[in-house]
Amino acid sequence: MIVIEITAGGHMTLDFSLVKKSFEDEVIAKEVYKFLSKKVGEHFKDDFIKLSEMEQRHADIWRQFAEEKFNKKLKVGLGLKLKIFLYKLASVILPLIFIINYLELGEKLAADEYVKLMRALDGDEKAVNMVKGIIVDELMHEHVLLNMIINAKTDISRVKDAIYGMTDSLVEILALVIGLASVINDPLTIGLAGLIAAVGGTFSMTAGAYLSTKSQKDLYEGSLRDLEIKEMIDPSFLERDLKNALIEKGLGERDAGELVNIIKQNPTALRELTKHLAIEEEPDDPSSAAKTTGIYYVLGALPAILPFFIGSMFPISTINIAVIAVVLSAIVSFLAGAFTSILSGLSVRKEAVQNMIIVIGASLATYTIGTIAKILLGISV
Repeated sequence: MIVIEITAGGHMTLDFSLVKKSFEDEVIAKEVYKFLSKKVGEHFKDDFIKLSEMEQRHADIWRQFAEEKFNKKLKVGLGLKLKIFLYKLASVILPLIFIINYLELGEKLAADEYVKLMRALDGDEKAVNMVKGIIVDELMHEHVLLNMIINAKTDISRVKDAIYGMTDSLVEILALVIGLASVINDPLTIGLAGLIAAVGGTFSMTAGAYLSTKSQKDLYEGSLRDLEIKEMIDPSFLERDLKNALIEKGLGERDAGELVNIIKQNPTALRELTKHLAIEEEPDDPSSAAKTTGIYYVLGALPAILPFFIGSMFPISTINIAVIAVVLSAIVSFLAGAFTSILSGLSVRKEAVQNMIIVIGASLATYTIGTIAKILLGISV
């Protein structure tokens, strides 16, 4: 991975600090891939070992580039060793699919930056070929990681939904307790009110998730039964459904018809393709969906209500406890935003900061409303 510098005139330049940064990124990637090769199953072990070896070659290229262009040697110093340790630690603590998504995003950004650099080095044939070779490797990296992500698509979707649910709970309960903090001076009362709201919300969200997922599952199973009946009575019904599904996916009517004519020669392929293209993806088990929703809803409420319970044991003013709750919730929301943005392949900084702004904004809004009500209506507890 590489960092490039763009001058005021828009011209891209390469200096030693950029070469050093690229070298360090490759060394970090090499060590992380090597470390992950011991953590993943046998199916992906060889892939990670090959990725590690590729990154080692890239690091060697940058080391040689530094010596030839700047007459300087690149080494793995204490600071770089510390970064490698932190990345490995994150690989142990965080789910593997999160790390894979993060690495895939890094490879995608790296390939983009290398293309820009190659254009900037136009005229230096040796340097251009060097960068071009690295670009090919980075694209291969991305392809390998994307295959791993596709295999875990259902798990990713489930985790993203859980994190979104947790964030919703956090904002909802935080807004409530902060609003109460503007008119109630007793932290314990506020904490209890937040806890009651969290418990009530958990039952409501759990029931909603169960009924919604059950309805989706019933519709899915009904569609499967219709598919079986169509196949048994007249397979041409499946051909029609598959053709319509292909057209909806963007294929022209003529091309879709020709493709169906080929596929229908294999009844199994016809059935399976129709199943995957004409029927929505199979939903989660209703009990599992309800359980996940309930757990993450409670977890989302904790950063908002715990400070009030803990603060009630110490001589801390309600307003200070409210500030602590907002700060803690903002941090959790930032991390949740970073987590989901990486799983979605979006900008980490943008999504995480946006989450944090929403939390702080909701808190300020409810506190302001509570304060206005306190002044105008004379409410104070």
